[in-house]
Amino acid sequence: MIASPANPALSVTGVPRWEPAGPPPDQEVATLLTMAEDGAVTVYSGKVDYGQGIRSGFALEVADELDIAPSDVTVILGDTALVPHDRGTTGSASTRTVGTQLRRAAATARAALVDLAAPRLEAHATDIKTANGSCFVAGEPDRRTSYTELLARQNLSLTLTDDTPLKSRDNFGLMGRSARRTDAVGKVTGRAKYSRDLTVPGMLHGRILRPPSNGARLDRIDATRAERVPGVVAVVHDGDFVGVVAEREDIAEYAVSMIRAQWNETAEPASDWDLPSLLKEKAKEPVVLREDGDLERAFDSADHVIENVYYAPYIANSQMEPSAALASWEGDKLTVWCGNRAPFQERDLLASHFGLKPEDVRVIAAEVGGSFGTKTATVGLETARLARVAGRPVRLAYSRAEEFAWSTVRPAALMEIRSGFNDDGEIVAWDYTAYHAGENAFRGRRGADTPYDTKNVRIAVANSITPLVSGSYRSLGGAVNHFAREAHLDEIAFRLGIDPLVLRLRNLSHPRMRRALELAASRFGWSSREKSHGRGFGLAVGYDASSYAAECVELTVEPGEVKVNRVVAGFDCGLVVNPEGAANQVEGSIMMGIGGALWESIEFDGGRVLNPGFGHYRVPRISDAPDIQVEFVDNPDEPSTGTGEPGIVPIAAAIANAVRDATGTAIDRLPIVPDLR
Repeated sequence: MIASPANPALSVTGVPRWEPAGPPPDQEVATLLTMAEDGAVTVYSGKVDYGQGIRSGFALEVADELDIAPSDVTVILGDTALVPHDRGTTGSASTRTVGTQLRRAAATARAALVDLAAPRLEAHATDIKTANGSCFVAGEPDRRTSYTELLARQNLSLTLTDDTPLKSRDNFGLMGRSARRTDAVGKVTGRAKYSRDLTVPGMLHGRILRPPSNGARLDRIDATRAERVPGVVAVVHDGDFVGVVAEREDIAEYAVSMIRAQWNETAEPASDWDLPSLLKEKAKEPVVLREDGDLERAFDSADHVIENVYYAPYIANSQMEPSAALASWEGDKLTVWCGNRAPFQERDLLASHFGLKPEDVRVIAAEVGGSFGTKTATVGLETARLARVAGRPVRLAYSRAEEFAWSTVRPAALMEIRSGFNDDGEIVAWDYTAYHAGENAFRGRRGADTPYDTKNVRIAVANSITPLVSGSYRSLGGAVNHFAREAHLDEIAFRLGIDPLVLRLRNLSHPRMRRALELAASRFGWSSREKSHGRGFGLAVGYDASSYAAECVELTVEPGEVKVNRVVAGFDCGLVVNPEGAANQVEGSIMMGIGGALWESIEFDGGRVLNPGFGHYRVPRISDAPDIQVEFVDNPDEPSTGTGEPGIVPIAAAIANAVRDATGTAIDRLPIVPDLR
């Protein structure tokens, strides 16, 4: 654990910001940045880096504002005992919220250092510049003093204000240039420690007895044989929760297999075959998100009206690292190391379950090997329950099969679209209703609205049954909503014989999205594309996390397979802090979206996952990776917005449209490859 300086020479405090709209209500002032007398800088955030590179990004932003090296900045993330409260690492919000606030904290510290330097250098503060960890008089670089000299014997406490000026683009020394990630070497050499790598003295290993299907209830149990296995420390039985704690992981796994249990399976008798119809049949009343104009009159006057239904199945988050946690009790105080993307939510859940004060629970985020919306508090709670009974620290690590069967999945969705349009391509009416699996209606609303200029619009979203445990996924419901809308746009273009790019530009006046589309089409060479047998081209636009994306795809369709050869993305995320890091995020989301578009689908029957592993669940392989070209719209005057999710929202539709272009067959359900003829 990295400890913050006990008596920092300088500290900056403020109300933590983790929502784009502003500071959350009722949050206490927290330490955001400290500087030690030796000039070392430490910044604090409740966010978690699970591969997106925010640790490097925060260090880069702070270093640039302070005119120091990124290596002089330590970033502490996701330790509830040290960092400001945070709702979780979601919504591609880290850079656009916490990143900006940490820049302001660094700018506040820099201003204080300049004020300290002014009398020492016998100059006015407005005449003092900073560089390389020093203050100097403009035009007289030899009249300088280091931050270390200025901070000696200081005890400055500064308060952050939202009007603290930040550096302009012209004064950037680091931001806007590609930089190596600070954690890259540790991750590729194995020095980085993930939850399943952690050990503490006296640690035991846990294993959970899983029910045969989601929702099954335990009727009877006989753990006699398990208790007799050498090395077993305890068999924990509390209601439907059954687990084994042992000296070794293999012993715990064997002992669980020795438990005899009888379950009452009560899962919804649904399967991946009949889920599309059930989503609409058992949906709650749709919530109308927008209703403009006069739809029926617009449909009556339209030259053409078409209706289509689109479907996207459950898919797994399938991150590289399965869930794991380590829990340790000291009296009534609990510490949990885990890969949860929301450490404070986990802390509060653990405190509630065990009847503790939140301050008596500490959650520490270890290195995280991907999440994309899963890795909830479940594994941490299970581990803490085992450790409390065992009286010793316990580590619990999911197998790959457990991760597939018992972690959350992206909700399946059924989308109905009715559109009215004229011969010239103007879309005059748009009626969209989506049915998303799961109790959280908010997930399905993301990306449901249309960005096009249609005056007569109705957007409605309903949540419906979910035979599996659905949860968050990269862009929530944004990717599937975009798939339906953008595939439908190509149906309109096909019906009218209009180029899909021309149709979109005809109906799209949003300046940032339009620029992203024009940039992608230009770099792709859309106007000069050449058709050949089995070769298809497609494009789509999207928006998410206040960013705008457009993607053009070239692919080849072969018997029973699709090969994506090339993707060009036009991307507007405002100020790009680290171009290489931002491009990596877009590339990763495109690759993830390729899997959902072409192959990925959870097969299930009656609450049982039938393909719980990569042997039967196809994800993109390295041989599937196309040439991906990410082009950023030059828009530095806009604040930084999300890069981790927007890239995934257009890609499935762009691929579907390219397959339609190659085969002449419209694509209305995912994944595409299993239905190829």
